[in-house]
Amino acid sequence: MSRSFELLSDACAGLPHTPRKMFGGHGFFAPNGGMFAAIVTDDEVILKLADEAARTELIAAGGHPWVYEGKGQAMTMKEWIVVPDGFYDDPELFSAWAKRAHRLAPPKLATRKKPAVSKGLATAKKPAAKKAPRKPRR
Repeated sequence: MSRSFELLSDACAGLPHTPRKMFGGHGFFAPNGGMFAAIVTDDEVILKLADEAARTELIAAGGHPWVYEGKGQAMTMKEWIVVPDGFYDDPELFSAWAKRAHRLAPPKLATRKKPAVSKGLATAKKPAAKKAPRKPRR
């Protein structure tokens, strides 16, 4: 287990959350299904701050938007802010920001599943042809 995972777990103590392994790191999910924190490349901790004021405040405290290499170019995830190094030495400050990210976590959007359609049911059935009335027997 990485040191970052331990520090983030400690910072999230008391918060209802679920950590999950993903993409070579870990994601921390709020009960609404939204991810609010993660451990990513180079063992960095990032917090998701959908609120622009919160992002600006964390950047002013020494954080920066998370950038990763994707599709052959640098991709910036502006809502994800890398936790400043000083937070690792200040558990109360780290915990306060983890709680803030948890509170601001947007819910995971539900995806609608399309009903499965088999080839046999894809075309509408043709109505049955009406039968001619039967003649009475003699």
